[in-house]
Amino acid sequence: MTRNEKKIVFFTFTAHFLFHYYELAFPALAVPLMATLQMDLPEVLKLGFPMYLAFGIFALPWGYFADRFTNRTALIICFLGSGLGAMLLVFSTSPAMITASLGIIGAFACICHPAGMGLISIGVRNRGMALGINSIAGSIGLLTAPFLAGLCNWLAGWRTAYLAAAIFAVLGGVAMLLVKIDEAPHTPGNLSAAGEATPGPPGTRRNNRLLLLILFFGIVTLGGLTYRINIVVLPAYLEYHTSFLAPLLALLPSSDTKALTTMAAGLLTSFVYLVGIAGQLMGGRLADRRDLRYLYLAFNVVSLPFIVLMAFATEGTLVLAAAGYVFFALGIQPVENSLIAWFTPEKWRSTGYGFASVLIFGVGALAIYLVGWVKTVWSLGAVYYFSGGMIILILGGIILLLHMTKGSTFRNHG
Repeated sequence: MTRNEKKIVFFTFTAHFLFHYYELAFPALAVPLMATLQMDLPEVLKLGFPMYLAFGIFALPWGYFADRFTNRTALIICFLGSGLGAMLLVFSTSPAMITASLGIIGAFACICHPAGMGLISIGVRNRGMALGINSIAGSIGLLTAPFLAGLCNWLAGWRTAYLAAAIFAVLGGVAMLLVKIDEAPHTPGNLSAAGEATPGPPGTRRNNRLLLLILFFGIVTLGGLTYRINIVVLPAYLEYHTSFLAPLLALLPSSDTKALTTMAAGLLTSFVYLVGIAGQLMGGRLADRRDLRYLYLAFNVVSLPFIVLMAFATEGTLVLAAAGYVFFALGIQPVENSLIAWFTPEKWRSTGYGFASVLIFGVGALAIYLVGWVKTVWSLGAVYYFSGGMIILILGGIILLLHMTKGSTFRNHG
């Protein structure tokens, strides 16, 4: 990488890490918040709905902002704005204040997706690998959030987890203010289709391109909803269905067994997302070497049996099944993000990623209510059967996409 490319990757990495820290710190602290607020799990999880919704609905206008001004400016606002929201959460004393503070975090943290991936897609030659590294940043956020949140809760209460995030975010914003980044387009290799006014394979009719776009982003929406269900459920699900690690942590000097149980679930969740990093690295490498459509299909096919197994497995089997699912579910990310770049004109690249974020995180926010409904009607584990059904729909959509683009090749070129 050039020096400018390294700066791009560093700051987008940092912003994406912070986003996913916010994303999983809240559900990781759901059980302690139940005790603090005297609320049951579905009601506590609903407090996060504004944040998860803001992750989606604010991404599109921020993507437009980044295209009209600069991605660097948008990312600075991302750091400072989310840091403000985290600091407000530290001082929140009621469910309403917690909800509002989480909403502020979501409205600013979401900038990392349209601005960060837009900047990578036009400014880094090896797009697939850079998007893979960016995806790994998210996984590091996911795997450290439950552990750090559980550790902070054990040491000094749940507010400490957000105080640390606020300080980190402000430092990131100040650092980026002091750094110059060249945002001149550097489109990698043979990607002329990505720069066309209408996306799709060269030579296809405008109507077919529109149908392809609708189909592709429909697949993205279902994938985002499936992803969000696991994000929201996994920490508490592991806390309820695994018990083998908590006795080992009981050797630590603490009289609060519930806090130790939460920290044990956080450690197991962190392990699951650590495995996911390997999947993202593999996905990023393959995205620069293989047809993106077939990778998209293969990763979804292999993830299906793991997510179904999660519905009824317990203890070590559950942890291994979760790790297997997350390996392939997160490995898809650099592939899917490369496809978004392929379908999106260069001058609207950040807006395109913003639109994808609306679908992935905005529609995905409905997972909060979907999880509560499924748990009430059936059980918490049943959400994974539901997710398996959505993956089957995704596979059908990808097969149709392959048929509609027969004779074309979707590749990154570095």
